[in-house]
Amino acid sequence: MAVERMKIVSIIGELKDLDRVSRLVVMNGSIHILNALSELSTNSLNLSASKEHMHTLQELAHLKPYIARRDFYKNEAMIKSFQELFNLKPEISGIYLGIGDDYESITAELKEVHDTVRNISEDIRERTENIEKLQLYLNNIGYLNNTGLKIEQIKNMSFIGLKLMMLSNENFKKLELNIENVPSIVFQVAAVDGNAIIVVLTLKSLMEEAERIFASLNYKELELPQGFSGTAENVRRQINDKINEERRQAEELKKSVLELSDKYRDTVVRAYSLMELEKKSEKVKQDVALSHSMFFMFGFVPESEMDNVRREFQQSFADSIVLIVDEVEDRRHGHVPPTRMRNHPLFRPFESLINMYGTPSYGEKDPTPFFAVSYMLLFGAMFGDLGQGLVILLAGLLMSYRMADKSFGGILTRLGTSSMIFGALYGSIFGSEELIEPILIRPMANINTMLVSAIVLGIILITISYVYSLINLYNSRNVEEGLFGREGLAGFLFFITLIFGIWGRVTGRLAGIGLPLGIMAVLLLVTVFKQPLSGLITGHKLYEESASDYYIEAGFGVIETVLSVASNIISFIRVGAFALNHVGLYIAFATMAEMLDSKTESIIVLVIGNIFIIGLEGLIVFIQSLRLEYYELFSKYYSGYGVEYKPVNLFSEGNMDGL
Repeated sequence: MAVERMKIVSIIGELKDLDRVSRLVVMNGSIHILNALSELSTNSLNLSASKEHMHTLQELAHLKPYIARRDFYKNEAMIKSFQELFNLKPEISGIYLGIGDDYESITAELKEVHDTVRNISEDIRERTENIEKLQLYLNNIGYLNNTGLKIEQIKNMSFIGLKLMMLSNENFKKLELNIENVPSIVFQVAAVDGNAIIVVLTLKSLMEEAERIFASLNYKELELPQGFSGTAENVRRQINDKINEERRQAEELKKSVLELSDKYRDTVVRAYSLMELEKKSEKVKQDVALSHSMFFMFGFVPESEMDNVRREFQQSFADSIVLIVDEVEDRRHGHVPPTRMRNHPLFRPFESLINMYGTPSYGEKDPTPFFAVSYMLLFGAMFGDLGQGLVILLAGLLMSYRMADKSFGGILTRLGTSSMIFGALYGSIFGSEELIEPILIRPMANINTMLVSAIVLGIILITISYVYSLINLYNSRNVEEGLFGREGLAGFLFFITLIFGIWGRVTGRLAGIGLPLGIMAVLLLVTVFKQPLSGLITGHKLYEESASDYYIEAGFGVIETVLSVASNIISFIRVGAFALNHVGLYIAFATMAEMLDSKTESIIVLVIGNIFIIGLEGLIVFIQSLRLEYYELFSKYYSGYGVEYKPVNLFSEGNMDGL
């Protein structure tokens, strides 16, 4: 449950092996790639000047970036068309992958059959469109069944034009009222969904005038079929025969597709997998440095993955690739090591909230376990309810099951569980405190106890935050902030002295406040002189800037220290206040329910009230808990200035540990 240690790996080989090495890096999925030119400009290569390394060292004088660009657009479009036709999901299959696979030969094999597949696909699409058009004709011709009109006579009339139209009933009534002004014969043949289907016969010489009138009525022309003869019923039979023929031919084409699918399905999956591998390996190459005959590649590897990386390179390349592993601490300059958090599954979903604030710095203590426990405590204390917590728990389980990113669902399941535990402690179920007995306390009956308990919880959490800060400052060997800073030892002692001073006065065990005030004054002075004091210890210069500027800033720092300590403690009163507010909000809905005469209406009000409380107050408590974490606790011990660990990986890196 910490930030994992990193190693720096240097990969050196001949240009002929670059493609295979890049693929292996992607398939391994644990190397966070660095820009090689940048790395070599700030750090020397850890190679001895022996005879076997002489050629490599000479090649360092001829470095250049990798500038080749491969275009995957055409192959991507081709493979996508195969996937659509064969009904394949764009999924990567590891069983088809290897660092020596020939991507070009696989895609060339598909190109040979692509034209055939494309033609079949276009034929199927064309016949599907024909069927849709014929079915539309079939529907339209049905309106003429009872008219006795013959389609070929209608289409071949020299002086009269016929149109089948659809008008809204309202516009059809307008047409009937003004029919004497319309140069057409109009009669209704059907009524469909509030619309009138009409046949319009018009002299072709008057067609333009008639269309202008009908356009004002927002008509829709219903297309009639061409190339068919006979009555409407005869044409219907002919169209049905044509539809059946088109369907038969489409089915034959689909059988051909199935045969091709059986033959080339695995090839398509393999081609897609190899294409994704090639695209990622090209991404790796963008950060490689090249010389006349060699390449240089660098990256960070988690300590736990290093043996696996060594083994894979040894199995694939034996001694043809030079693999150099250095400690991060041995590099004085260059890239900041990335941060990879390794946490228990119980805490892992909360990493998303940590990263929302910032990624932990390398060497900084991972705040996730403390954050997760304290966040669940704060949320549960403010939103303690057995029934409403169960709803949140079930919502979290559903989201974990449905959503690709399971972290938020995982957070809700844990917060719901915490809410249920505190609900049992408070004796609250769906807002009511009358159904079950509390295990610990009833909030509304013990208001002062709730508020004082919230302050005590805040003091405990702030104390743990100071301990985290001291550990981080010790690990970073920061003497100035660690011993004399307001988040270091001096600030911690100031906080403890303040707490014991207040406790002593409240309990009557401290006669006066002179001693604690004196100690706090001395500690504040220590924070003022932190820079010169650390300079005396470390042997560095006393002031990094002018002394006057330093002491002006330090003076304001004293005021900020006093105010921040006080505000940090007082902020936790909201934990008790929201616990009371949670009960009070339900009481308001319960009072409204009691005022109603109908029991059914009362139940509806209580249900709506619970939905409102879960939705709105649940969101507010979620945000308030986050605020306490970010502003009152993180400000003590967490910087969040780290670099996220992002290895080049063929597969998706979505969080699969949300539950």
